[in-house]
Amino acid sequence: MKATTALLTLSSLTHLGLCDVGVATTYRPPYLPTKCFGSDQGQFPPGYMFGAVGPGLWDKGAACGRMYQLHCTNPTTGTGSCVPGLIMVKIVEGRLGNKAPLFSLSMTAAQKLYTGSGPFKTEFSEDLSH
Repeated sequence: MKATTALLTLSSLTHLGLCDVGVATTYRPPYLPTKCFGSDQGQFPPGYMFGAVGPGLWDKGAACGRMYQLHCTNPTTGTGSCVPGLIMVKIVEGRLGNKAPLFSLSMTAAQKLYTGSGPFKTEFSEDLSH
């Protein structure tokens, strides 16, 4: 029975293609300058759907400009709830401290995934089509 449940859970996620998991949070302005593109205002995609990655994805700056698809799964602490759906964010920053989450999202991007404050769990994948 447990194997069947696990298989159904995994198969329900495969259509999303989001097989990696991590913790995300929000980071607040000022957003400039960034480690990736300095003070260039043009680095921000339409709708300000951008974020930073932590040391686990930074790859010595190679993460700059990468696009990630994210989906909130549940809060880790505090109050709030996940907003259904997926978002796409462009990486413009590295948050490299020892306690940095895997993703730190702009206020605009985070609000499309999560209604609370504080960290939340996310499923993600890199969008290789960009």
